[in-house]
Amino acid sequence: MELSEQTLEKLSKLIHRLCGLVIGPDKGYLVRHRLGPLVQSEGLESLEQLLLRLEGRGGSRLHDAIIEAITTKETSFFRDRAFFRALREVVLPERVEALKQSGDLRHRIRIWSAGCSTGQECYSVAMLIRELVAASGAAGPRENHFNILASDISTESIRIAKAGRYSRNEVARGLPAELLDRHFHRRGEHWIVDDALGRLVQFRRFDLLNSPVELGAFDVILCRNVLIYFDESARRRIYHGLYSVLQDGGWLALGAAESLFGAEHRFETVKVGPTILYRKPSRRG
Repeated sequence: MELSEQTLEKLSKLIHRLCGLVIGPDKGYLVRHRLGPLVQSEGLESLEQLLLRLEGRGGSRLHDAIIEAITTKETSFFRDRAFFRALREVVLPERVEALKQSGDLRHRIRIWSAGCSTGQECYSVAMLIRELVAASGAAGPRENHFNILASDISTESIRIAKAGRYSRNEVARGLPAELLDRHFHRRGEHWIVDDALGRLVQFRRFDLLNSPVELGAFDVILCRNVLIYFDESARRRIYHGLYSVLQDGGWLALGAAESLFGAEHRFETVKVGPTILYRKPSRRG
């Protein structure tokens, strides 16, 4: 499908306005690949015709379809093993200890999977929590001490994640057999998230360019492999939002190829093995 430089530029500006993602002039192949099916489903013949429809009266009805088509949905269970090891061995135990020290066992350890895609990340965290609770015994934390919020801008991704239904190929990507047996049940050719695992996670559609204050405060925020798709201005805005809802002493996790892009001074950098994590300093006094 042909795509002129002028049409690519206009579509890129529209995409940036809708969801903040940056589509550079070298990403014409991506636009053709992602939006080609939408062109066909709308009965159009070219991306130029799609652009004209988007610019015309009623074009806003296609905005959600553009977001669904263009956003990346690449994910897997326990993506980046070193990170999940750091979460299991350092972050979660530290948050449990902080909860005990506070003496307020009514409080929940709140974890936000920001940009959860189709759910593999948040369910991986939920499995770690259930394994931690099981290993801790009667004196340890209970599952109701934890809560995971999973959000994404894609309505379709949230629908898939909430259903918790995965194919053979999807569970084969990173999910150990023993965890599959304990936390999923098979139905035909698919594996379904166990009800107990699902109860740890709440889902909602959320645009990271909006203020997250309405979501409440969090002990741990996972925003991994998301911000690389935004420009510098949007990243600064998002980091400000993440910082504002992170509890004092709370943890922020980014993707292995991401950094704080100029916001380093606001966080403490903590290295756990090969994994770099960021911590919001606790107030003194």
